[in-house]
Amino acid sequence: MKVPFLDLKIKNKIEQKKLIQCMKRIFVHGKFIEGPEVSQFESKMGFYLKKRYAVGLSSGSSALYLSLKSLGIGPGDEVITTPFTWIITVNAILETGAKPIFADIKEDFNIDPKSIENSITKKTKAIVPMHVGGHMCEMFEINKIANKNKIYVVEDAAQAVCGSLRGKKAGYFSDIAAFSMNPMKMLNALGETGLITTNNKKLYEKVLMLRHAGTRKDPKKIDINNCYIGSLNHKIDTIQASFLLSNFNNLEAKRKKRDKFAKIYDQELGKIVNTQKYHKGEIHGRYLYIFSCSKRNKLLSYLRKHKIECKVFYSPLASDAPIFQNKKNKIQIKNARRLLKESLSIPLHEKLSYSQINYIIDNIKRFYKNEKKII
Repeated sequence: MKVPFLDLKIKNKIEQKKLIQCMKRIFVHGKFIEGPEVSQFESKMGFYLKKRYAVGLSSGSSALYLSLKSLGIGPGDEVITTPFTWIITVNAILETGAKPIFADIKEDFNIDPKSIENSITKKTKAIVPMHVGGHMCEMFEINKIANKNKIYVVEDAAQAVCGSLRGKKAGYFSDIAAFSMNPMKMLNALGETGLITTNNKKLYEKVLMLRHAGTRKDPKKIDINNCYIGSLNHKIDTIQASFLLSNFNNLEAKRKKRDKFAKIYDQELGKIVNTQKYHKGEIHGRYLYIFSCSKRNKLLSYLRKHKIECKVFYSPLASDAPIFQNKKNKIQIKNARRLLKESLSIPLHEKLSYSQINYIIDNIKRFYKNEKKII
């Protein structure tokens, strides 16, 4: 049996027809950029995420970068973040001219509030927690630290559009939040897409300028070079906004199916591997199913041999990427380095069958049973 990590093919004829209809509507009105679907998507996401303002963008990368830039973060500032993330979290900080400061992580792979507190200096301007796999960070604790030290919080909610904590959705806990909606995400476009949410009107207006080359629109469409902030083109296109509006209708059904599969994994594998634990009152975003385990490399090889596609996130740690190669040994992130060697992600998507789920579980159990016999 072959089990893919993700399955992005669109085979369902009804789903195909809906997406084609989205395209046809745009062909008719001809507004391929900033068409009506963009504002409809932004309104829907603002309502869903319970934020006053939502801005569609060309990618999750743009969303995080513009979130930081809108806060005025730049050269001379320090931004605390996690080393256990995709490099774009760190690159967004670097591109503002600020310095990323790496805090350690806890057993659940999320940033450790105590390590954040120990990393704060007079130069600290913001904290960027990333909800790993859709699992919510300890945002109430992080906010206490931020408020005490009068620094910004920018949520990297790229993997957590469906996540919430004590009834508060991802993005609620920060001055401004960034989401990714590329084809791999729970709410997916058919290309690169992102979103920013905030309750701050000034930040919202600044992001609108930043996504459109730093300009303010002239209602008469004469003075197109009214540029107030140096920026590039970060606009979402109408086609992707249209696809997102269509796919939004399936979002909760997808989350529930993934949640059901994840809970089967929890029940069957919880005594064999160290599964990602949940907070009280948390709804997991279910982007990844990630755990730590013994004999990780041997397990990975074994599962791949049995045609189960698995992945290791995030190697090397963002802090240990070549761009930081002369500084990595000075960073005290023992948990992150240990967990990187022990972590593994197994398939978790709505197109899996129960037979595939059982096949994955059976192979993991069989691997550790055989390992005990060898010992």
